[in-house]
Amino acid sequence: MKFGVCCSLEDVPVVLGAGFDYVELGASSLSDDPSVYKGLPVEATNLFFPGTIKLFGSEATPYLDVARTTVDRAAAIGVKLMVIGSGASRNAPEGTDRGIAETEFLLVAAAVADHAKQYGITIAPESLNRSETNIGNDLGCLAEGLRWSGVGYTADSYHVLYEWHENFPHESTPSDAHWAEQVPFLPSHVHIADLPRFAPKPSDPMVQGFARRLLDLGYDGRISLEYRRGKDFAEELKSALADLNTLFSR
Repeated sequence: MKFGVCCSLEDVPVVLGAGFDYVELGASSLSDDPSVYKGLPVEATNLFFPGTIKLFGSEATPYLDVARTTVDRAAAIGVKLMVIGSGASRNAPEGTDRGIAETEFLLVAAAVADHAKQYGITIAPESLNRSETNIGNDLGCLAEGLRWSGVGYTADSYHVLYEWHENFPHESTPSDAHWAEQVPFLPSHVHIADLPRFAPKPSDPMVQGFARRLLDLGYDGRISLEYRRGKDFAEELKSALADLNTLFSR
């Protein structure tokens, strides 16, 4: 298992200095000069589409050329996996048929994955919570749809916890059955944070269930910390890495 951090290019030295294995950068802001990233373990990316790209409705814009350029830039610096979150792009405008938009998002992911496979890059969309978008809010349904489309998926604990809390506000913690429903089979990638979106603590029962589910499935891939940082980034990262190792100890 490898641990990384979703961060900016400027934060990379601090992240690596804290002992993390890799970094996950924003794909839509990657430079077209690969030398900028020379020697850096940029193994994954997020933020795939810029917010100006709209995938559905009357405002839909051509996306495939942008997607191909983004994948090409990522391939040039050795990226292995690309998450598609992009809430602003995939938000369906009012009046759009949600079912059709959900299916169209799967087709978008499949088209991007078809281009990425020439580089050996895995495309793995993530579910997002309802405050960010209205398409792909249920991870279990999204994962199954992506599998039908031949595309991987990213399991993000924060987004699952956000939706769980909105749907079951009086329950104290998600059940193991809920995690099994939301993470139905091995994901291609993982994002992790607790419900307030801080670095998770191994004593937190909300993330314990997530970790148990991943370990039960035999997950042994990358886990990217995606959280709200505090004042002392370097010290937080060291503590967070120790906690992640504890949380995912077998």
